[in-house]
Amino acid sequence: MNPPSTRTALATGGALLALALLSGCGQSSEPDETEEKTYDDVPELLIVEVDDADLEIVPDDTEQVRVTRTETGGAGGDWELTGETLNLETTCAALSDCRVRYQVFVPADTGLAVRTDNGDVTVSGFSSSVEIASDNGLVDVSDVTGPLALTSENGDMNLSGIGSESLSAATDNGGIDATFAREPEEVEISTNNGDATVALPGGPYAVFETSENGEIVNDLPTDPNSANTVNARTDNGAITLAPTG
Repeated sequence: MNPPSTRTALATGGALLALALLSGCGQSSEPDETEEKTYDDVPELLIVEVDDADLEIVPDDTEQVRVTRTETGGAGGDWELTGETLNLETTCAALSDCRVRYQVFVPADTGLAVRTDNGDVTVSGFSSSVEIASDNGLVDVSDVTGPLALTSENGDMNLSGIGSESLSAATDNGGIDATFAREPEEVEISTNNGDATVALPGGPYAVFETSENGEIVNDLPTDPNSANTVNARTDNGAITLAPTG
C-alpha cells in the first residue's frame, strides 16, 4: 500500500484540528464551581455593576451583603464591594463555553441601582427603590413595593405582583409585560420597538397617550381629573392598558 500523500495528510490533520476546536467551543464538561464572599457593611443604596453574567438579587434576613458566584467553562474576573458599589466582572478563557451567575443577598429594605451589560437580571421581594439599567438581557421583577425605574436597550421586561406607587419602564428593542397587585399613583410606559401590556387594578386613571407608528389600546376606567396617572408612549409597537382580572 502506498503511503498517504502530503495533501491527504494535511487534510486529515486539518479535519482533526477543526474537530478539536469545535469540541473546545462546545458545552464544557467541567462541573459548576461556586464561591462566596460576605461583607459586613450594608450601604443604604447598593450599586451593582455586572458584566457578562446573570444576576439575581434576593432579600435576606441578614445585616450583611452576601454574594455567591457560580461559574463554568474557565470563567474569571474580579468581584468586590467597594464603598456602595458591588462590581461583578466576568472574563472567559479562549474557546470556552463560559457561564457565570451571581446571587446577591441583602436586607429587603436596601435600595438597589443595577447596571448590567449582558445578562438577565432577577429582583424579587424588595420594599425599597429599585433601579435597573440593562443593555442586553431579560429584566424580571416581582413582588416589589418601592419605586421602580427600569430601562432596557435590548431585552424584555417581565413585572408581576407589583405594589409600587410609581413605575417608569422604557425599552428600545423589547417588550414589557407588567401586572400590578395594587393601584399605583404614577405609571410611565415607553417603547421604541416592542409591544407592552400593563394590567392595573382599581381606577379610574388619567391616561395620556403618545404614538408615532404604533397603537395604544386603553381598556382602563378613565377620569382626566384622577390623581392616579398613566403615561403611555410608543414609536413602533402596541401598548395595551387593561384592568386586572
